[in-house]
Amino acid sequence: MGLLDRLLRGRRTPEARDTRPLTPDQAMARWRYLLARAPPDALGEAHARGLDALGDMPRAEMVQRLRTALLALEPGVMVPSDAGVLARAAAKAERRAPGFLERALASDARGRQTLGSLALAVVASSAAAPFLRDFGAGLDAEEQAEGVVDLEVDAAGHSSESGDHDGELDDED
Repeated sequence: MGLLDRLLRGRRTPEARDTRPLTPDQAMARWRYLLARAPPDALGEAHARGLDALGDMPRAEMVQRLRTALLALEPGVMVPSDAGVLARAAAKAERRAPGFLERALASDARGRQTLGSLALAVVASSAAAPFLRDFGAGLDAEEQAEGVVDLEVDAAGHSSESGDHDGELDDED
């Protein structure tokens, strides 16, 4: 036991001591919690960092899925190819149409698996940390997701929720 450990014994936060890796279900619960509570700028930054943390192939697949979904959401709008700008545009779309990201990224089994990796990378990013502080470690995924819309993910559903939109997706970039 080091000097700091002896001095800080009992004073560390539970997060500092709990270093177990998250299960895919825990990562998804935290990701959904983050989607419901974080502002679009923080969501965009966390997703950009999450995309950067993925390998080349999964990142390319996620970027393509986001581009396709954003084009379906607002036909005729120029969708950026830069992953960071695309992540910010997708976060804004999530705020306007809750569930957009999950429908766009998890339309099939492969997408759901890659979304699990992305969710893990997003919730592990420092951009997400301030918004996950209130996530109760003792509660299970269903209790944490209370108040968060639970969505049926299907490929056909993501283009029908175009609702009202306030301009281009990347108008602030």
